[in-house]
Amino acid sequence: MPQAPEAERPVLVLAEHVVMKVRLRDAVAPHAPVAFASSEHELLPLLHRPARLVLVHGAPPFDDHRLPTRLRHVMRDAPVPIVIVASSREAAWSDAAALIEAGLVEDVIRPDTEGLDALVAAWSLHGDRCRQKAAALRLAHQSVPASLHTFLEDLLLRDSADLTVTAWASRQHDHSRFALHRELAKRGVSPSTLVDVARVLNVVTRVLVRGGTRLKGRLAALPDVRSARRLLARTLGMSPSDMTQLVRDQGPDAVRDRTRQAVGEMLRRKERRVR
Repeated sequence: MPQAPEAERPVLVLAEHVVMKVRLRDAVAPHAPVAFASSEHELLPLLHRPARLVLVHGAPPFDDHRLPTRLRHVMRDAPVPIVIVASSREAAWSDAAALIEAGLVEDVIRPDTEGLDALVAAWSLHGDRCRQKAAALRLAHQSVPASLHTFLEDLLLRDSADLTVTAWASRQHDHSRFALHRELAKRGVSPSTLVDVARVLNVVTRVLVRGGTRLKGRLAALPDVRSARRLLARTLGMSPSDMTQLVRDQGPDAVRDRTRQAVGEMLRRKERRVR
């Protein structure tokens, strides 16, 4: 059977609750076509065709930790990510780390504690961008005030080539840089500061996601290695080899902590200038 182009491959959504169906559809629709199933029986035939993502609302009646195993069995070797959307109250998905480590699911999104819509949108993106974008969004939500989340989500869900103030302003409804400046000035930041924050988050998470603990001290997979090195030095005071050593000595969480501190300092510097 010929493979459908990735742009045409749907996100398959297994959900029973109407409100959640609508929310997931609205998050996915700008990035990919959506196909719904209201039961596991309805979902199984859809798994035999090329898909971009399987999204499961893990509330009853789909609160079964064995469900991903059954779906993987049907898909066999198809490299389709499975993402569970389930609140922290759902016992079936309490050990999310174990499910991810076993390769049964790619992510468990907690709608009661996380930015559901942005994370679902990230996992709906093309190819290997989705994992890095989801990691960048989580780090953004942990690093900046809630009043800035929507702005950073808009930036991070774009390609890195679009990360300029001019490109960002052109996507606003009035295409005005001045209006964007005014809107962000109310929150004590400038567009250029948030663009820099998004660049930092993209670089750090790309290194962590692609390299993991096997980093070799290089940013070989980045589109602009020299620019990425300068950005790390200016904001985190680190080189790629410094980041590698920190991961080896203390683990990826140490790099995330360093990034959160750096982002906080970037925002405080701008706030002091505004005052």
